Amino acid sequence: MTGKRLRLSQRTPKTAADPEVLQVVEKFVEKSGSQLANGWKLGKQLGRGNQGAVYLLEDEDGNGAGRVLKLVWNKTKAAIVGGFVLMEREWAIGRRLNLLNEEDGFLEGFTQTGSKILDKDGSFLGTVLEKLNGKGAKNRLEDPKFNDIDYILEMMTEVLRALDRARSTIGFRHGDMHIRNVMEHRVEEESGGPELETDKVSFRVRVNLRGLHFKIIDLGHAEIIEDQADDYEKIVKKMEADPPELPKLSPEKVYRAAFVNRDDVWRFVRSVSQYLGVRVWHEEDKLKVQLLLSIIKEITGNIHRAHFAMSNKAGEAKRTSCEKAMSVGGTCFTFKWFNVNIHAYFFPGRPTITPREALDFIEKRKKELGLTDRELHVSKQV
Repeated sequence: MTGKRLRLSQRTPKTAADPEVLQVVEKFVEKSGSQLANGWKLGKQLGRGNQGAVYLLEDEDGNGAGRVLKLVWNKTKAAIVGGFVLMEREWAIGRRLNLLNEEDGFLEGFTQTGSKILDKDGSFLGTVLEKLNGKGAKNRLEDPKFNDIDYILEMMTEVLRALDRARSTIGFRHGDMHIRNVMEHRVEEESGGPELETDKVSFRVRVNLRGLHFKIIDLGHAEIIEDQADDYEKIVKKMEADPPELPKLSPEKVYRAAFVNRDDVWRFVRSVSQYLGVRVWHEEDKLKVQLLLSIIKEITGNIHRAHFAMSNKAGEAKRTSCEKAMSVGGTCFTFKWFNVNIHAYFFPGRPTITPREALDFIEKRKKELGLTDRELHVSKQV
């Protein structure tokens, strides 16, 4: 335990360089302000579920450490349903993903994984993770007025690239690839300063994509498939501890069986499809929307209608009462959500498509539509 003071870094948090294992101090209790280890203490609680909780980490002076702690608080339930094993697997696989770090230490596409935290008795307690600066991508699509096609296409492309790089390098498979597991991470030094966010969504108002990255989170269902890595034997020498094996009667095995032959890309694109509904898009974005809808149809088999207009008022006038009710936030959205899932599951387009194949399809479709990279990355241009 070094006790060294931490400095917040915008792009390079150095979480991957943290000690592999740390044990909590004797006086540790799960409470904001409590000393943890390595000169860190618990800050504000960010969230709490049935088994786990997430806290900000601070240094001794109360400054943000650029990290969060994800820990198990309900040990009884975690022991019954296998929560300890899943979280420790998340830590071990996350440390392997750190091998994809860029030269300056930035990890594109995934949250950096730091130390495994042990409780006072030496049992597993939690994991230190890089703190992300942004909201969930799902939060954007939950607003039926959100129609920033550049944001959606950029988010999907970055996720597919991250999955492709991780698959080819270490044989990574996420196992629960849903848009709820995609987070924004804004790097202020790349965007020219802090971004002022607003909850108000206006017709065709664009999200500033400069300095905005998308990171995949929650690796509890992930696994490493050796024969899908290009050079696994060479890479494995750099890896740390192997992920613990799942218990023979683990609920995780039932979950995996339900999605056999349904790979990460299919599950991710299906989740995006769930929230689209019949949206109103700007007239000038027709080709980009066609690209998005063709990706969804190719991979999931789902077909979405779309309306185009020069204003939200004109577009809403085109939507029927039924379409409004079936959209996100509508009275019948649950029925639409269920229908999209059932259709995609039993009548899938390409359920085993790989990230590389999906990216190749996008490039092919872009050429067919006459779209250029410049047109698809307008918001990231300086």
